[in-house]
Amino acid sequence: NTVSPMGARLLKRWLIFPLKDINKINERLELVEMLIIETDLRSKLSQAVKLCGDIERLVSKIPMRKINPREILQLARGLRQATIIKELCQSSDNEYLHRLGDALNGCPYICEKIFREIVENPPALAAKGGMINMGINAELDELRNIAHNGKEYLVRLQQQEAERTGISSLKIGFNNVFGYYLEVTNSHKSKVPSDWMRKQTLANAERYITPELKDYEEKITGAEEKIFQLELKLYEALVNELFDYLSPVQANGNIIAIIDCIACFAYNALHFQYKKPLLHDGDDWNIREGRHPVIERNLPTGDSYIHNDLELNKEAQQIIILTGPNMSGKSALLRQTALITLMAHVGSFVPATEARISLTDKIFTRVGASDNLSGGESTFMVEMNETASIINNITPRSL
Repeated sequence: NTVSPMGARLLKRWLIFPLKDINKINERLELVEMLIIETDLRSKLSQAVKLCGDIERLVSKIPMRKINPREILQLARGLRQATIIKELCQSSDNEYLHRLGDALNGCPYICEKIFREIVENPPALAAKGGMINMGINAELDELRNIAHNGKEYLVRLQQQEAERTGISSLKIGFNNVFGYYLEVTNSHKSKVPSDWMRKQTLANAERYITPELKDYEEKITGAEEKIFQLELKLYEALVNELFDYLSPVQANGNIIAIIDCIACFAYNALHFQYKKPLLHDGDDWNIREGRHPVIERNLPTGDSYIHNDLELNKEAQQIIILTGPNMSGKSALLRQTALITLMAHVGSFVPATEARISLTDKIFTRVGASDNLSGGESTFMVEMNETASIINNITPRSL
């Protein structure tokens, strides 16, 4: 039930590498307990985490310069949410959550720079252009104005020159030989200014160019290519600036993933009646009304899981020999005990009404069997090898 890809990946790592430090386990359990009570805070945190997107994946693209404009904008949105998460965490009385909030860095400078420079709906590829906002670069704005408003400029220039010279019939044209030109009829040739350069003589008119018209022509003919190159240059400069923020953004991703996982634990505990386990340094397990968390969730609608009690200790019951027919739940009880122990060691509440669990370093199971014909091992040999592996690696704190 994590709401972000970062949280999902971290939860998998937590399950593969559970904690063995009681203080750290209890720190997580206390935060889960607080978020069960503070449902409004948990809801706001989960919503903000969900809007973050996958910051870890996005920031991993920066060193290889593989991040595209759409992703860089999503990164900025994630950083903005990180600031909101920071404020929510710091509003809490829980020391662990407050500490997580203090460690978050919204990177306000680069965040606002991205929002300022990148358009609201950028292309998926920088090569398509059109990702830089207006008002960021004067040259880019001028080139865009030339490329997009060329006709308006020519009309203004024509009116300007007509008023200056008094040639009412003046018009601007274009051909592929010498580009843009001013055309003057023979009746107005005497009014042509000295700074105009004649380029072509016709039967009834003459064509001229001016320095201003020539400059404009050079700008407009290469404007689109220049726009693309300049946008790419500005975008690359922005990506290069992100290199200075790799560490804080990566740290943000990890912290947000932690919050996501713990909020997920609180959600599950609240909705599936999980209880807070008690971990201790002793060597006994006492689980009351334990349930298998996976089987329970996959039962047909209306069916309820039949809970089980379990007690293990060195004095009275170190080993349980459980017999019964097929499909009676023998393996389910074994797996259920292992899962409850594992869940407790990652800081989650567990599917039981009460759970007293010994601090554990390893969990061993040997369930089901199949042969290994390619390796020359029968089913019995496979079972014996796996059992031998358990015996050789077990410790006093193993389950």
